[in-house]
Amino acid sequence: MIRLSVMYPAAPGSRFNWDYYLGPHLALSQKLLAPRGLVRTEIDRGIGGLPPGAPPPYHAVGHLFFRSLADLQSALAATAADFIADERNYTDVPSIVQISEVVE
Repeated sequence: MIRLSVMYPAAPGSRFNWDYYLGPHLALSQKLLAPRGLVRTEIDRGIGGLPPGAPPPYHAVGHLFFRSLADLQSALAATAADFIADERNYTDVPSIVQISEVVE
């Protein structure tokens, strides 16, 4: 299983619109990626960091799961521009992306 994680840093004064992210953006993800091998999504909302009481380092972390790296690469080739263009609708900070192999 391959996971694409998209992390949105919670820089001081940064903007993150949860309503847009969980509504139109999530719908766009399903519409564009489900036919291209998306298995499931998970979304984390940052609530804190370390030490306890510290602010979260990320507003959100979105996880997109694919069966293979080839499926992910094919999906990204076809849709990356759409997601880059949509990002400005819900945040003003650049995302950080990591591709991982899920080992457990």
